[in-house]
Amino acid sequence: MVSLPQRMRKLQTKLLAIRLGSGAYVLPKDIKRIHMRFAPRIEGGHMGPRKFWHHELVRLKYHNPAVTMTVDRTARPEDAAVMSVHYTSSNPTLSSDSPAAGPAPVASTSASTPAEADSNTTEDVRTIDMKHRTNSEILDELVRMTRAKVVEATAEEVEELRALEEQRVRGAKDSAKSQDVRARLKREKDLLEQARGEMAGQAA
Repeated sequence: MVSLPQRMRKLQTKLLAIRLGSGAYVLPKDIKRIHMRFAPRIEGGHMGPRKFWHHELVRLKYHNPAVTMTVDRTARPEDAAVMSVHYTSSNPTLSSDSPAAGPAPVASTSASTPAEADSNTTEDVRTIDMKHRTNSEILDELVRMTRAKVVEATAEEVEELRALEEQRVRGAKDSAKSQDVRARLKREKDLLEQARGEMAGQAA
């Protein structure tokens, strides 16, 4: 049975792993949604998007709770793997020909966007081709496109990480010692039972 301190240590480690690491970025406030579409299996160049979904997207969501993040895994292996980044823009003339639009934008407006409340507001959608790219390459492209800011570990978090690592190493050593003790006791018990069996045989 896992002890309470061990369970607490694992929980603290998991929480720190969400707050820090690859994908721990704060997105600009004009980003309203990130949508990913890729195949459910890794064949055909969809491994990177799948890994990004499992690792980086979790941390992005943690640090950007106001940004809607959705995943569509209905694509076929031969289909494209695309990430769509949705911005709100106060410039309704923004298009793919505008220098301010950034790389490969696709302007769009829907009834669900803030355009209903303000006719001068449109939604600018920029895409990232994720197919045949690693999760780190996808993250690098997203950071470059959005100019997201990395979340640095605080002094308290650095100290917490150090303490947790020390506890993990100490716990591993204690576990190894316990296993050695249990193995030694089992050997002694087996030898004792063997000796008793031999003595009983001789007495017969």
